[in-house]
Amino acid sequence: MSTHLTRRQPRAWGRGCRRRTGGFTLAELLITVAVIGILSAVAVNVLGVREWQRSRVNAVAMELNGWLEAVRRSALKGTGCRVTIQTASAAAAGAVIASAAPVTNAAVTVPNTCMSQQPLRILSNAGNDVFAISSDPATFTFTPRGTARGLSNGTENDLEIRIALNGGLPMRCVQLTSPLGVVRIGYNDTAVNGTCLYPGSF
Repeated sequence: MSTHLTRRQPRAWGRGCRRRTGGFTLAELLITVAVIGILSAVAVNVLGVREWQRSRVNAVAMELNGWLEAVRRSALKGTGCRVTIQTASAAAAGAVIASAAPVTNAAVTVPNTCMSQQPLRILSNAGNDVFAISSDPATFTFTPRGTARGLSNGTENDLEIRIALNGGLPMRCVQLTSPLGVVRIGYNDTAVNGTCLYPGSF
């Protein structure tokens, strides 16, 4: 009697038993790409809104800076200029935020001195945005020598005009230093009630 040893045949892999590779399936790749696309769109939208808000408040700050410099130059003609900042919690497009007039006891009168016929207004393209404008004190004077008086509020010697978009961030500040009346722009992008920084660019 002989014994035959049969060799075990390897198992054939059929349709019902496929070995899974280590990669992703097409469905998984499509889902991953879709999720990444959605997250990217959200991130781009947030960054776009912030940049748009920054440009809005920057425009108002730069307009105020330029207007104050123009009033200061006007005062050099021989007539002191009293400036009034119109403080407001919600200044809309077209609203006057700053005006000026010759000092009443000035010895020299020049037509349209102190930009009296050209008050500063919020840009008409501001849309539905509103700006919070604060200044303490709200009035001060440019002298015929180009210096500034009345900037102190009893605590700070320099005057800081704060501009916030829709009551929140970003915030810009326009500062007049005492007594020279030098005008510069600062910013605070972290807290509306925080301290403005004046790095020279914003």
